[in-house]
Amino acid sequence: MHDLTEEKARSAIAAILRYGSLISTLVMALGLILVFLRAPASFGPGGHLGSFRTLFPRVIRLDVAAVAELGILLLLVTPILRIIVAGVAFGLERDYKYVFISLGVLAVVLGSIRLAMF
Repeated sequence: MHDLTEEKARSAIAAILRYGSLISTLVMALGLILVFLRAPASFGPGGHLGSFRTLFPRVIRLDVAAVAELGILLLLVTPILRIIVAGVAFGLERDYKYVFISLGVLAVVLGSIRLAMF
């Protein structure tokens, strides 16, 4: 049973990393394509980052900056999901030492992102 759970956890983590990076790369590539299709002035320095609430409506309108922001956001979320899945897998194995280590790593990553936003 232990090996089966560990194998499922490894598969889930591998899928998260593989598909998360693939999807974020595709979204950022879409943003790059939009830059070439639209006037270069629509994307560049001096633009402002929108709030998280306005991100998805802007992506639906194919706002170049919003698509790039979404790609970066997805790239940031990928390792966070990996840490969460690893922590859950350790919890299912009742390996609480590594659950707490995973929670610590998650706190450091989230804290770093939060500090970088200011």
